[in-house]
Amino acid sequence: MYFFAGEKTEIVYAGKIPRFKGANNHFYQYLADFKLIVDSLYALREQRITSGRRIPEEENAAFREEARLPVRRYESRVKADNDLTPKHKEVLVFGAQNFSKSFDGSLGVVTDDATYEHWRRNGNEANGYAPDFFKTTPVASQGVFDGYFYFDLVNSELLQNLWRPIEFHLDESGADYDDGTIGLRCAEVITRSGFPEPFSELLLAKNLYHCLRQTAVTPSVAELYDQFTKHFPRSAFAPALKRQFAESKSLSSGEPAKEIYGFREDGRRFRLSELKGKVVYVDFWATWCGPCIEQFPHSRKLIQQFTNDDGIVFLFVSFDRDARKWKEFLRSKKMKGIHVIADRNSPSVADAYRVTAIPHYLLIDHLGNIKSAYAMSPSQPETGATITGMLAARRAGAHLPAANSSAF
Repeated sequence: MYFFAGEKTEIVYAGKIPRFKGANNHFYQYLADFKLIVDSLYALREQRITSGRRIPEEENAAFREEARLPVRRYESRVKADNDLTPKHKEVLVFGAQNFSKSFDGSLGVVTDDATYEHWRRNGNEANGYAPDFFKTTPVASQGVFDGYFYFDLVNSELLQNLWRPIEFHLDESGADYDDGTIGLRCAEVITRSGFPEPFSELLLAKNLYHCLRQTAVTPSVAELYDQFTKHFPRSAFAPALKRQFAESKSLSSGEPAKEIYGFREDGRRFRLSELKGKVVYVDFWATWCGPCIEQFPHSRKLIQQFTNDDGIVFLFVSFDRDARKWKEFLRSKKMKGIHVIADRNSPSVADAYRVTAIPHYLLIDHLGNIKSAYAMSPSQPETGATITGMLAARRAGAHLPAANSSAF
C-alpha cells in the first residue's frame, strides 16, 4: 500500500475487508478497492496462462480490452471524486495506468522474429541499440514512482526494452561479452537519456541489481558497481546493492565453493566436501523440468568422454520434493554419476548458488574453489574443453592443499 509519512490512519478489518479511519482514509479506501480489481484480473490471467493451450494474439487482445474496462471505470470514479486531493488523484490514477500497462505486457509475446527484425532495423548507436526504451512508459515524478505497479513496469521496461535488445545487438555483432558488459551498455543509455536525477538513480540501481543477481562479479560487473557507488555515494539503494555485490563476489571464479547437502538414493547423507581433490561438474535439476531432461543425452556423452579419468565427478542435485518419484526416474534412466536429492533441512543450496532456474550448472576445481557458478550446459562443446583444462591443472598441481576452500 501507499502510505503518507507522519499521518495517522487506523485500519479496521471486517473479515478480509479493510475500512479506514483518520488521515487520508478516503484515499486508502480507493487503494483497497483497486486491489480487489487487481486480484480478480490476475486470477483470470492465471486461468488463461495455465489453460495448457497456446492462446492466439487476437484472443489476448480481446481479453486485454475487456480487462481495461473495470480499470477505466475506477479511473473515472477517482477523477470525479471531489473529496480526493489533487495529490491523491495523481497517485491513484498513475497506479491504475501503470497496472494496465504491466498487465498488458504480461500477456504479450516477449520476443519473436518480428521483434528481432525491429531491433535489427531500428537499433543504432544514437539510441544505444535499444530503440524502444522509455517510449511508452511514463517518467514518474519524485514521490509517486514508489508504487508497486510502477516498479513492476520499470522492471519490465528495463528487461524487455533495454537489456534484451542490447544483448541481441551484442549477439548479432559477435562481441565477446558477459552480463556486466550488457549492464554497462544499459547504464550508458540510461545516463544519456537525461532523466531527473532521482529517477535516473532508480533506473541505474535497478540495472545494477539485475546484473548482480544474474552473474558472479566479473571485471565489467565490478566496473558497473564502482560507477554507481562513486556517482551516488549516499544512495538509499546502496545497502541493498552492497549486500548483493558481496553475494555475487562469493560466486566468482577462484572463490571457495559453498557446501552442498543432500541424500543419496540409499538414504545416506551427502556433502560436497566428500569429493575433495576432484573436479566436480554439478547439474541442478528436477524430474519435472523438461529442459533438464533434454540435456541428459548430452550429459551421458560428457560422462563417457571422461570415463577413464578418476579426477572428475559428475554430481546431479535434484530439487524434487517427491523422493520416490526421483528414485523411480533414476532407475528408469540408469544415469551414471553421483545422484543426490537436496536436503531441505540444511542451508538452501539454491540460495547459496543463486539457482533461480533449472537446469543450472556449476564447475568446481580440485582445490574446492569455484571455476564457474554459471557453467555451460553439457550440450556446449566448450564444457568438455573446460573440464579437460581443469583436469590438466589437477594433474599438474594435485599435491597442493585446498587451503582456500571453506567447503573442502
